[in-house]
Amino acid sequence: MENRNTATGFTGTKKWLLVLGTLFITIASQAANYGNNLALPFKLAQLQLDNLYSLYATLPGMGMMISLPLVGTLSTKFGQKRVALGGIVLHWIVRLVTGLSGNTVLFTLSWLLMGIASGLYISAVYVIMAVVVTPAERPKFYGYIATASAVGTLIGPVLTGWVIDTVSPTAGLTIFGVFAIVPLVLLGILLPNQKGASKSFDFAGLGLLLTFITCMLLWLNMRGVFFPTVSILGIGLPVLGIAALALMIKVELKVLNPSVPVRMFSKKRFRATFVVNLLMVAYSTSIAAYAVRYVTMLMGGSSTLASTITLPQTIVQAVLGMFVGVIIGRHFKKRFRSMALLALASFMISLLILSTLTPTSSIVLIYVATAIGGIGQALTQSLFTPFFQSELKPEEYAAAQGMYTFSGTGGGTIFGSVCGLCLNLGFSFNQVFLLGAGFLSAALILAVFTFRFTKEELAKG
Repeated sequence: MENRNTATGFTGTKKWLLVLGTLFITIASQAANYGNNLALPFKLAQLQLDNLYSLYATLPGMGMMISLPLVGTLSTKFGQKRVALGGIVLHWIVRLVTGLSGNTVLFTLSWLLMGIASGLYISAVYVIMAVVVTPAERPKFYGYIATASAVGTLIGPVLTGWVIDTVSPTAGLTIFGVFAIVPLVLLGILLPNQKGASKSFDFAGLGLLLTFITCMLLWLNMRGVFFPTVSILGIGLPVLGIAALALMIKVELKVLNPSVPVRMFSKKRFRATFVVNLLMVAYSTSIAAYAVRYVTMLMGGSSTLASTITLPQTIVQAVLGMFVGVIIGRHFKKRFRSMALLALASFMISLLILSTLTPTSSIVLIYVATAIGGIGQALTQSLFTPFFQSELKPEEYAAAQGMYTFSGTGGGTIFGSVCGLCLNLGFSFNQVFLLGAGFLSAALILAVFTFRFTKEELAKG
């Protein structure tokens, strides 16, 4: 007979089936995310919106920025299981509508909604895994998440690229659903739906968050293209956005059940990890959006060839993910800092290599760069969450993970918007990669001063 306790996790076959279902959430989400960048150029060409690639590339991230801070509140009200699985189903439906859409307005709205749906389940992996396994096992199983992420990155783009080339962009957008069947079945049957105490929903916080995100993204993406910097919109949008952010923080600090859990920033490890992650995603954004475009636009490669650039990263990530969690987990506190700095350095080196590309460069050079980046991917997915969880209570995990994932999505959206602005000003892809390396250098410097355990904690092991 199996017993379950949130402090000790599950046992036996049920535990491993739940682990499998949780890992397949990662595979499905990675396959979907990388598939976006392969399908988007085809849809924009169909709708004659090619010049707005940078804007549309940021819309799913904008959607996730809206839903991710709400995950903690929604999970408390409806249960983590219902929120996560509902997000998966909604994501597939929206992607189907997006693929079939031939109307610009409907396509834009559904492309944004796609990100909102994705945000409902993308952060659930670490939260569910924290319940399924014991605290001592978490670094090891978080390493397995890194491997699952690598599998999704490996299979997703290749499968999507092949489906786009042989079937259609619509089929490419929806093919990720084959991976989502596993978590829908296993978690749907085996995972209890745990709720918190019922509380009223904070609509004021949500409205202010939407105002802030909308104003800043419109300003970053459209300034200098649709309206001049010195104009009513050019000045008014950032002012309104900053005012909404300040008011949101003030309001959310007073609300008992805030939509945006800003109190989490009082935790110094979470605060440091949040900012480092916000800067760090310049790497993944550069690879997923701009390295792919470099291959197809400047090197003349096909969608299938472009989809292979993440293969070396994925292989390294998959192999390391199987072992890094086990190795680090044995002496996590002592090994965390050096491994985290190594991860950030590997991202920076990768982008510096990409900044040297020319249209006649060998694809092997990109493979080398992404292989180095794979080291960072494996390490960060095993390290960062256990680090900030070390100062949290279990009931805070969902809100913290949602906000942590929000930092990555927000960072990617901001970086993508800045890159779009730079490209509109005449910058090259090489300079975009160099800009990403600058973001990573800032993350590395911050981590040097903030990623550490106390002497007392290190002495205890």
